[in-house]
Amino acid sequence: MSQALLILAPLLPLLLAPLVPLAVTRRWHLMVAVAALPALLLALLAPVGSAVALPWLLLGVHLELDAVGRLFLLFSSLVWLATGVYVASGRAEGAGRAFGVYFLLAMAGNLLLIVAADMMTFYAGFALMGLSAYGLVLRRSQRARRAGRVYLAFTLAGELALFSAMLLLFGAGGSLLFSDLASTPLPYGAVALLLLGFGIKVALPGLHPWLPLTYTTAPIAAVAVLSGPMMKAGLLGWVRFLPPCAPGAESWGPLLMVLGGLGILLGVVVGVLQRDPRAVLAYSSIAKMGLISVLFGAALSNPLYADALLAALLLFAMHHLLVKSTLFLGLGEWQRCGSR
Repeated sequence: MSQALLILAPLLPLLLAPLVPLAVTRRWHLMVAVAALPALLLALLAPVGSAVALPWLLLGVHLELDAVGRLFLLFSSLVWLATGVYVASGRAEGAGRAFGVYFLLAMAGNLLLIVAADMMTFYAGFALMGLSAYGLVLRRSQRARRAGRVYLAFTLAGELALFSAMLLLFGAGGSLLFSDLASTPLPYGAVALLLLGFGIKVALPGLHPWLPLTYTTAPIAAVAVLSGPMMKAGLLGWVRFLPPCAPGAESWGPLLMVLGGLGILLGVVVGVLQRDPRAVLAYSSIAKMGLISVLFGAALSNPLYADALLAALLLFAMHHLLVKSTLFLGLGEWQRCGSR
């Protein structure tokens, strides 16, 4: 059962996406609402260590549910499920059939990267999630189209950086499995590219301009998943690709701590000057992800205390994932219903 759920969790939304345009009226809403259920069941029922290997697919697809992945899967699937129900209820502004297709594709990519046990599978999920989210961001206004272009440019830059880093890591270690990275010396170029690629997703200072633009123009249902599961994919990428025990990782900790500190400062100083509630929440996310970056940098700098630091980091990250998504959904209801 565990192996079936491991495959079904990312596969179900992927299979449902092309059926949305063909479904009769309202039937596609049900697809969006239930697509995350296998992932939630996997997080709740499957034992840690459940794994599936599909050597005939791509360069070999390896799926595994470890303790970190279980946390990410539990909280991410809850947000995808809640947002899917919100869309299915008809309360989400701008959520038509096209939105449903992109929503399911982005969900499939996000769930795939969470259970991925190798670099290529993670990259496939990361790229599917990032490019599909472009369809969630698009709206008819000129400002929304500009936000979409900026988002797409940063997303493509991040994916290119990640792919280049993967090539360097494979050249250094000869393996695509995450389990082999802990003993692989990390090339400086690969670490720099990973900080860049995932730094875009977590909106490090200088890599953040896409975030306020996107959060203030995209439909609320899109921002709910962008600010929660999709943003935390950057943190999961760091955890997977940059294990603190890997040789040479500690030298990058201070840089990440400095960048994270600047992110906290940027988010707070600019955030308190905003009048749009969406912009306030956007800069709040930049500040919170800055704190997460500081904690991860501290884990890199202090391998002996990495386990404790990562435990605190993951607790805070899962709290932010759940609360920020809920805040955006609540904001959507407040804007729709007013004082009611």
